[in-house]
Amino acid sequence: MQAEASRFLSSLSSTREIFVYPTFLKKSHGANWMSKAREAINQAEVVIVFDVEACAQSENAIWEIDFAKEIGKNIIELSRENIDECEIINLQSAYNFQIEFECCFDGGLEYGTSSQVLELYKIMVNSSEQLIQRRQITNGFFITIIGAIIGASGFIIKEKIITDSTALVLVLPIVIGLLMCRSWSNLVDNYGKLNAGKFRVIHALERKMEARIFEAEWVALGKGLRKEKYQSFTSTERNVPTLFSLLLCAALVLVLFSADWQHFVNLLDSFWQSTRSAIESLSTKVWRAP
Repeated sequence: MQAEASRFLSSLSSTREIFVYPTFLKKSHGANWMSKAREAINQAEVVIVFDVEACAQSENAIWEIDFAKEIGKNIIELSRENIDECEIINLQSAYNFQIEFECCFDGGLEYGTSSQVLELYKIMVNSSEQLIQRRQITNGFFITIIGAIIGASGFIIKEKIITDSTALVLVLPIVIGLLMCRSWSNLVDNYGKLNAGKFRVIHALERKMEARIFEAEWVALGKGLRKEKYQSFTSTERNVPTLFSLLLCAALVLVLFSADWQHFVNLLDSFWQSTRSAIESLSTKVWRAP
């Protein structure tokens, strides 16, 4: 059922432009199930009950639904066999926010005559340009730091500055680089979404003006639906952290295979023996104390 629900919710992005990012628990039983379910429901925007009939036969599902009602969560019930239009509309109203977006522009501004519209338009265009500049600075920062980690690791391995017995010290900076790649990828996605939101506002303001130049440009580019005309900068930009991640993974594999694991095991054994001796010595002193 989980796979079917995931496929249905994913299909809504292309058929209805409803973007749902569901959270599924790996287990619906066990000692920690209830606490994890409680945490997930608290963090959710909406609780979607997929296949109402089957959920009604599950005690755990009934508990989850009752808990969601108790804390006041919006619950949308979907029938597995026959999902009607009313249920889709409820889901769309929870995730689309189109009505709330349009209400933000119901300020009585007249077509083509308000200087306030022009000032707001200038603010949003300038804000979009500043966002692009911050985006470039962010990309430059990550490229510099992660590129330095890859370059330094490669140089150290090539020149054999460290021996096989100490090669594992490179694992830490490589892992830090991988974590930075993950953060970088998230920032790229969020920058793209933020810029898309800004241009939605710009297009809405242009509808109150005599000319809509940014919307005309978007139409000329095929509204992003034809890759031969326009491909999103975000879609190509996110390939960069992915490429750096692959390079770091290759460096990590090389380090792990070239390391002298026997020397590492001997160090751990020596550390364990010294720690054990210290604990036994301390225990003996405490036992003999008057």
